[in-house]
Amino acid sequence: MSMSEQSSAQQKTVKFSSSRFGEFEVPAETVIEIPSGIIGFPQSKRFVMLEHKHPFSWLHSIDDSNLAFVVVDGFEFGQQFEVKPPVGDKDTDLKAEDEYAILVIVTVRPDPRLTTANLKAPVFVNMRNRKGIQVILDDPRYSTRFPLWSEETATPSTEKTPTETAPTTKS
Repeated sequence: MSMSEQSSAQQKTVKFSSSRFGEFEVPAETVIEIPSGIIGFPQSKRFVMLEHKHPFSWLHSIDDSNLAFVVVDGFEFGQQFEVKPPVGDKDTDLKAEDEYAILVIVTVRPDPRLTTANLKAPVFVNMRNRKGIQVILDDPRYSTRFPLWSEETATPSTEKTPTETAPTTKS
């Protein structure tokens, strides 16, 4: 591959629009493909991470300008959320030695004390090929409505314009 071919390959971008945030152009290699989609949204298969106010990010669909999920890094839950990655999964081609991210979908409510995380159905992303899968965990310890805030916790801001981000990974 010549230098000019390498340069153009590195500069491939994907343009998409967001009903919340406007137009975006992101490097093609940052796109996350979820071949099976997210539960309830099987038609959306390509996503990008958009940074928000820590600990939140947006998992935004490239295929649907209206579809974006607030997510948190599954590793933020520490030892209370010890889950095994789907090694050998055909959609992600995840191998034991691969780095992966765990994205946990959050349901934001007007009263922040009612904001919850779905620990029952995290999204695993293989960082080697940027392919992901949502996994349903058959474990009674994990709820679809895990409370994120206690009474004394401050209200998170949801008005910041997002920027592209990369998920935390584990190898």
